[in-house]
Amino acid sequence: MWSIGPIGFTAPWLLLGLVALPILWLLLRAVPPAPIRRRFPGVALLLGLEDDETQTDRTPWWLLLLRMAAIAAAIIGFAGPVLNPQPENAGEGPLLVLIDGTWADAPDWARRMDRVSSALGQAAQTGRETAVVALTDLPPDADLPFRAAGSWTSLLPGFGPQAWSPDPDAVSSWAESLTGAFDTLWISDGLAHGWRGDVLAALRDRGDVTAFETAAAVVALRPARFEDGNIQLEAVRSRTGSPAALTIAAHGLDPAGTPRQLATADLVFAPSDNIANVALSLPAELRNRVTRFEIAGQRSAGAISLTDDSLQRREIAIIAARDEREGLRLLSPTHYLERALEPNADLIDGSLDDIILANPDVIVLADIVALAGTEPDALMDWIEDGGLLLRFAGPRLAASDIGRSEEDPLMPVRLRAGGRTVGGAMSWGEPKTLRAFSPESPFYGLAVPEDVTVSSQVMAQPDPTLAERTIATLADGTPLVTRKRIGAGQVVLFHVTANAEWSTLPLSGLFVQMLERLAVSTRPARPSAEDLEGTVWTVDTVLTAFGEVKEAGALPGIDGADLARAQ
Repeated sequence: MWSIGPIGFTAPWLLLGLVALPILWLLLRAVPPAPIRRRFPGVALLLGLEDDETQTDRTPWWLLLLRMAAIAAAIIGFAGPVLNPQPENAGEGPLLVLIDGTWADAPDWARRMDRVSSALGQAAQTGRETAVVALTDLPPDADLPFRAAGSWTSLLPGFGPQAWSPDPDAVSSWAESLTGAFDTLWISDGLAHGWRGDVLAALRDRGDVTAFETAAAVVALRPARFEDGNIQLEAVRSRTGSPAALTIAAHGLDPAGTPRQLATADLVFAPSDNIANVALSLPAELRNRVTRFEIAGQRSAGAISLTDDSLQRREIAIIAARDEREGLRLLSPTHYLERALEPNADLIDGSLDDIILANPDVIVLADIVALAGTEPDALMDWIEDGGLLLRFAGPRLAASDIGRSEEDPLMPVRLRAGGRTVGGAMSWGEPKTLRAFSPESPFYGLAVPEDVTVSSQVMAQPDPTLAERTIATLADGTPLVTRKRIGAGQVVLFHVTANAEWSTLPLSGLFVQMLERLAVSTRPARPSAEDLEGTVWTVDTVLTAFGEVKEAGALPGIDGADLARAQ
């Protein structure tokens, strides 16, 4: 290819036609031969008449110039002009086409494949052997698969970007193991990976390296957060220097279960910033339906932020028996519950029938003994459909005969009459502390403060299922929290009151953490690698590099520890 400044020509020999333009100019200006004169008497009758139109004996200069420009444009067009052409690889020997193959390549993947196809075509014309390698799918051995360039052309449709970045250790090890001499065409995703410098140095030791990347900035969306009553959205970009405006759309299901766009927010990058933020305010019901946020017009996994339970405010109903000491807030059976749940949940009240119709995530019964009419059956159906019934003991429950002779369907265990009191003026013992949580407990891993003590509790009757239903115990082995699964839901009983009358548990941060572990709060702590050690997680859905959520199919399971470390 021959170039003049930023313009190259694929058929430069056709430009020789421009040399003929001066000759063509002279030919167009040539005057035809003068006519032969013959006398004809009848012409005398036409003397004195004037023509309506006159014609010049030569072609006007502006018409000649226009014709010449048209011919010159045709010659230049047939010569195949190309603006800013890619330099031809004039090297010899093998050629490695290296593709990052990450999600950042997805928005203009077709253009990148066109560049690879062009390189393969040039290599085929010069007889160069070629290997095509994606860093997100490295070959199993260090030997590069060099072969005829034409054989790779049919394989290009099988190449595609992945939704993840290359493994830094694997890429560095692979680059260091390369041998032989070859040139490299690197199709870069434009991101500043930490391993890029080492890999570039290793490739330069093998031959010339040509890098290709687009001028457009890579844009990504960080996971959404719920703070200060708003959804906080943050986007990042790989290049600065100019302002940029983006639209972020929230997608989810409408009340009919149809996927649709629920809300939008505009986000603006300042010229010198590569981070931009926007706060989106949505009603709790609408926020709970959001399944993903995406940057409009971007097709990549980085432009998608899938939501989880941390974004949703759960609806929790708290029901307590009427207390004669209602005016004393610290003695209220629900005061500490409300303080623990209000920052992260929407609390609702009303009759039990109305609450069940509202279908909250959790129903809390604080020292409630008897339910009227059809309430027990309705509550049981709600639990079986996935609800969490959280019960707290109290003087009424301790004095009742509920679950004495046989297990109550809405209680996890049978209870002894009267309960137990320790550490008081009429008892011999000291208040009991908590035992460390067992690995089978949902509270496993939580630190137990030494100042959390229990002075009174309701006692569980010995039963063959008592051990497996106990998820928290006192230091002497007495059950403190028990749980029973019913259908898709569960019933959990704290054997102490929800206020500080029977224990100091509601006064501690452990109380909030235990509620979090029971999925009452919307701030669940991320499990550590130790928490998930020995577990295998099955993949249900996957996010592709192009930002599409698809069924996982037959993908293998993921080790729990690896999953925790990847967060």
